[in-house]
Amino acid sequence: MLTPRPFLSLLLLAFVTAGAHAQVQRTIAYGAAAAAEVKPLSQVQRLERRFLQITAANMRYQAEASRLVATRSNNPAVKEIANMIMARHKTMQPEMLHLLQARAMAMPIPSSDHNKVLKQLGKVNGAKFDHMYMDEVVVRSYQVDIGNFEKVATQVEDPVLKAWVERQLPQLRMQLAKAGKALPSAALRGQRSV
Repeated sequence: MLTPRPFLSLLLLAFVTAGAHAQVQRTIAYGAAAAAEVKPLSQVQRLERRFLQITAANMRYQAEASRLVATRSNNPAVKEIANMIMARHKTMQPEMLHLLQARAMAMPIPSSDHNKVLKQLGKVNGAKFDHMYMDEVVVRSYQVDIGNFEKVATQVEDPVLKAWVERQLPQLRMQLAKAGKALPSAALRGQRSV
């Protein structure tokens, strides 16, 4: 025969277990019902999300590469461009995070191509670094960004994203032009690699 105390403990355990099981069943039922009501994203919404992923990854890549300039480059023009990119990143990052979070997205990790270039940049110094940084990080990634911004500017539906894209696009074009003028290839020839 069970004494009253263990019997009450077993009875209480049975009620708690039954209540927890019922809660799990309600959660599963709610999750299934919610999933059934979710509408798939439109093509434009998928484009917006992909644009934000690519742009955020490029921003992170450009900022990480620009941090290397302080220790790897001796060229004042390259350092000025890196500072310009870092300033752009500082102002754009909070806005980008807001745009991502509004869509329940996180900041993406750098792509394998970006990591490969960052690793290569970490192994070189001087003029070789300057050429690689300018070609890969500044010119190429800015051209990709400008192309993406131009495409999205014509197709985006979200008014907040559209305004942000239209505000950023002239700055990107100006910075790319400034980078092209700041470092003609002749300016880099006279430098030695360290």
